[in-house]
Amino acid sequence: MNRFLLLALALAACDKDKDTATDGDDTSVGTDTDTATDNTDTDTDTELNCAAVVLSTEPANGATAVYYRDPVVVSFDGDGSAAVITVMDAGGSGATLETAWSEGDVQASLSGVLLPATVYTISVDVCGVVTASTFTTSSLGSPLAIPASDLLGRAYVWRLSDATITEPAFLDFVASSYLTVPLLIGVTASDDTSIDLLGGVGYHENDGAYTQVDGEETWDFPAGDFADQPYFEAYSDYITVSYNGIPIPIEQFHLSGTFTADGTAIQKGVGSGFGDSRYMGPLLMQPADAYDAVCNIAAKAGVSCVPCSDGEPYCIYIVAEDITAEWEEGLTIVQTD
Repeated sequence: MNRFLLLALALAACDKDKDTATDGDDTSVGTDTDTATDNTDTDTDTELNCAAVVLSTEPANGATAVYYRDPVVVSFDGDGSAAVITVMDAGGSGATLETAWSEGDVQASLSGVLLPATVYTISVDVCGVVTASTFTTSSLGSPLAIPASDLLGRAYVWRLSDATITEPAFLDFVASSYLTVPLLIGVTASDDTSIDLLGGVGYHENDGAYTQVDGEETWDFPAGDFADQPYFEAYSDYITVSYNGIPIPIEQFHLSGTFTADGTAIQKGVGSGFGDSRYMGPLLMQPADAYDAVCNIAAKAGVSCVPCSDGEPYCIYIVAEDITAEWEEGLTIVQTD
């Protein structure tokens, strides 16, 4: 067999192995990954759903005052994994975002940090069919106009009743109705990379001023992360929020938020932790010793209580969002045991 015949046979074998078939009505795209060795063809075709249609984007088209750390979410009417999603500013610079897909690939969530006060375009390309929408971020997230050290000694006032409890959602009514006690967050140290916070329970005086409640234990948030200022994150092993003498301990409490550029407020705060619900019965019109009252309601909502640090099964994971804390000039928080 001469070399020309060998070359012809080799070319014929390569042509036979290539899969270029298309079905006139098939809108999917086949991706050929040939890993055959020793004459064994193990081709696999990954089908991309080019027929997926964009149902919605979040932020919605034309939205303004979008928080620069909010995720970008794209929803499809089916498997949208064929889509190429980009988020770009007016200058054509793409945002660096991490994409996570829901089960069934019907929704993509892109998370990361955008620029404040910037117009962005969300472009969704599904096999050449492009859907675009725009939104504008708010100024929150703009660099501090004051040195980080100027935050030292400031105290900020907020209430759980003014936030939104998203996990578990049924507790939002309890918070909005009962957890109206002012909570205080004071800055005890602050530089370009870290921030120390001190929390406590406040009281709203008749003259409109706020004071710290004597005898109530304060909560320490040491060495919070402030490297991404004006955004911060802080952590405390244990805090206690109370209402009319009813203690609500929260373990592993995590607090984050963004200072306004002038440092007069903390906005878009998020607090989370494991709330010990055993004493919350009276808030639900139950006896004080009905330790499982909240957990029973949670179970009906498909939420399970977990063991607290003492092993008792009354802790429930709580997330409060949209916390706003305003600077109360003249108020100083004093640490107590």
